[in-house]
Amino acid sequence: MNSFKQFSYHHLFLILGLIFGLKMVFVNPPWQSNDEDRHFFNAYNLSEGHVGPQEKDSVSGFMLPTKLYGTILSFQSIKFDENKLLSHEKVNDLENQELDLEKQEFVAAPNCKINPFPYIPAAIMIKAGSIFKGSAIWLGWWGRIGSLFAYLGIIYFAIKKIPAFKPILLMIALSPMALYQGASVSYDSLSMAFLFLFFALIITYYFQEHKITFRQILLLCLVALAQRLSKDGYFIMFFSVAFIPMSKFQNKALYWGTIGLMIMATFLPSQLWSMYLNHLHLPPEPSFQKDYLFDLSKNISFHLHDPIHAAYLIALNVLEQGQLLIHGSIGRFGYAYYLLPFPMMLFYLLSMLFVVMSEKVNRILPLRFRLPIVLLALMNCLAILVMFFLTGTAVGANYIFGLQGRYFTPLLPFLIVFLFYLPKPIIKYDYTKILAPFISSAVLIYTLNHLESFFYFSPK
Repeated sequence: MNSFKQFSYHHLFLILGLIFGLKMVFVNPPWQSNDEDRHFFNAYNLSEGHVGPQEKDSVSGFMLPTKLYGTILSFQSIKFDENKLLSHEKVNDLENQELDLEKQEFVAAPNCKINPFPYIPAAIMIKAGSIFKGSAIWLGWWGRIGSLFAYLGIIYFAIKKIPAFKPILLMIALSPMALYQGASVSYDSLSMAFLFLFFALIITYYFQEHKITFRQILLLCLVALAQRLSKDGYFIMFFSVAFIPMSKFQNKALYWGTIGLMIMATFLPSQLWSMYLNHLHLPPEPSFQKDYLFDLSKNISFHLHDPIHAAYLIALNVLEQGQLLIHGSIGRFGYAYYLLPFPMMLFYLLSMLFVVMSEKVNRILPLRFRLPIVLLALMNCLAILVMFFLTGTAVGANYIFGLQGRYFTPLLPFLIVFLFYLPKPIIKYDYTKILAPFISSAVLIYTLNHLESFFYFSPK
């Protein structure tokens, strides 16, 4: 026990993250994380030196090696949700099939206009790794490894930096859903990592004895910009900095300047990227869904005729999908067709609550600081619901399409810590030193074994 206590949380996180994250990279079949095929197209395009999409026949998309595109399509057609299984032998054979880079074709890809920033780690690793193994499968593995390394590195710094709540941040970052997304080619990897880091900096600045400096605010702003460049949907949490007392800043001008910088971090990235795309004069992206009408302006117009009914529909969706959304924030894999067993999900969630309520924090986190940040996090959850209600749901439909629990995973540190922290812990703090990494390890072992049995069959 004493030797175990010598490890720091950030070191424990990095060790466990590397062990289980690399295992997750290879247990998860190629391009089976949500929309990973389309995210990979963006990462591969960036690895070839292209910042944005190309154009052909009045359509936006990418030039891809024909064999790479064909391999990706072949994995998208596997019906895992209909108990179809994959053999390790097939994957191993494809790992050794080199690409013919001379044979390329233009692919009209949805989401090809996404900001390339969140794909930088994957693109770097795809390019570097292709020197050693350049098959289609290995390019996918390399991309995941690049995302994983960036995810682990950012959160390593967050856990090292934060003066309290290290065990709960470790558990959330190593939760099955978070690590699954962190070890995939997706903008979720950097988005979660930077929002976790933002959370860590907010706690750090609140607890520190000396005044908050301009240099610290600049770091916070850069983290906010990086998160905003990675993915939409979480900028509301940037304004949690406003609830740090003004007296903790070097002066009032720095406090108000910080609010201004957060506003800039909210709007500047999307505006700059839109200006760049407009400069390219690209044609529209191919439609992802043609069976229903998806139109933000028409949806808003439709629901403005009866906003009370729209609010009722949103509330009804929360009641109908609420348990599934909570479940999915901890573990819902593949294209949302595999759920971590409910008892295991509930055990992990209750364990996180127990850990945060058991930690003895040297300084009190008062309700006047916690309550407004909880309200911000709940507003962010509501904003995600409304966004999907207006953009991801067909015009006039009652059921919110495409909403998944993983969209709420980045908000878990704010919700769990600020809701369930107790000024007086319920048990001795030292127990959390072994409890958090032990439970995380046990649940990840269970998860990886279940994913293995769900996706692959073993030869008799």
